[in-house]
Amino acid sequence: MRNFFILVLFLLFWGFTILLRVPIGPIDRLLALAAFAILLTPYLMFASAEFTAWIRSHPRRWSAIAFPASLFLAYLLYTLGPGHWHPRNGLLLLLYLALPVLAIRLARSWGTPPNLWDAAAVLLVYLPVQLSLIAPIWEPQDPALHSPAHPFSQLVGMDIMLFCFMAIRALPGIGYTFRIRGRDLLIGIAAFALFFPVALFLGNISGFVPFEPHWPDPGSIPGIALGLTFLVALPEELFFRGIVQNLLQRSFRFRHGGIAALLTTSILFGLSHINNRGFLDWRYICLATLAGIVYGSVYRATGKATAAAIPHALTDIVWRLCF
Repeated sequence: MRNFFILVLFLLFWGFTILLRVPIGPIDRLLALAAFAILLTPYLMFASAEFTAWIRSHPRRWSAIAFPASLFLAYLLYTLGPGHWHPRNGLLLLLYLALPVLAIRLARSWGTPPNLWDAAAVLLVYLPVQLSLIAPIWEPQDPALHSPAHPFSQLVGMDIMLFCFMAIRALPGIGYTFRIRGRDLLIGIAAFALFFPVALFLGNISGFVPFEPHWPDPGSIPGIALGLTFLVALPEELFFRGIVQNLLQRSFRFRHGGIAALLTTSILFGLSHINNRGFLDWRYICLATLAGIVYGSVYRATGKATAAAIPHALTDIVWRLCF
C-alpha cells in the first residue's frame, strides 16, 4: 500500500499548491487541505487490494457507520475553515451518505447482483452529484473565493460509491486497479489514437469545436492533466464502466448482452452531459455517446475501469490544452 500513500501525498501536495494561490488564512488553508485529504485518501486507496481487504475485515455494521462518518468529518472541518455550516446542508449530506449504504445493504441481503436495490444505490449516489444537489454544501463562505464544490462533490460521491460496491457489496469486475499491464496501456492509447481524430473531425464539421489547434501553456499542463485524470476521467469510468456497464452485463443474460450493455451505458454516458454546457446540445451528447462506446470497449477488452480512463483522460487533456 506504500505506493498508494505516495500517490495520495503527491496529489495532496498538488492540492496544497492550488490552495497557496487562494486568498485565505493559514488555518482555513489547513482545514480545507484536511478535508481534501479525508475525501481523497479512500478514493485512491480502494484501488489497493490490501486496503479493500482491510476495510472488509471489519464488521459491516460498524464500518457502515464509521466510513460515512469520516466523510461527514471532512465537511465539518471544511465548515470550520473557508466553508460555512448550515443545518440543512448537514442533514442533506447525512442523507446522501446514509441512503446509498442502506440500499446496498438491502441489495446484499437480496443475493447476487444485480437487483433493484443495486439500481437504487447507483441512482442515490449519482443523481445528487449530477444534478448539483450537494454542490452547495461545499460552497465557500466568501463568494469571491474559487469554489471547490465540483471536485469535493465528485470525491464524496466516489468514496461512498466505492464503499458501497467494493466494501459492502463486493461487486466483482469493477476493475479498479493501478496495476496496468503493457497490453492494457497499449489498448488504451490505441483507442485514443483512433477515436480522437474522428471526434475532432465530427466536432469541427458540426461546429461544436472550431479547428484552432495551438500549443498549450507549459505551466498549465500538470494541473489540468492531474485534475482531468483524477477528478473527471477516472471517476466517470469507475461509475459508468466499473459499476453501470458491469451491472448491465450481469443483467443482460442473452446473446450479445455485453454489446447491449455497452451501448446502453454509452447512451447513458452521453445523456449525462446534457447539462454540461448550460443548455441542451445534441452535438455534445452524440460525441459523448461515441466516446462512451470507445471507453466501454476498452473496459470490455481489459476488464479494467482504470484502463478505460486512459483514452478518456487523454481525450479530455488534449482537447482542453490544444483546442
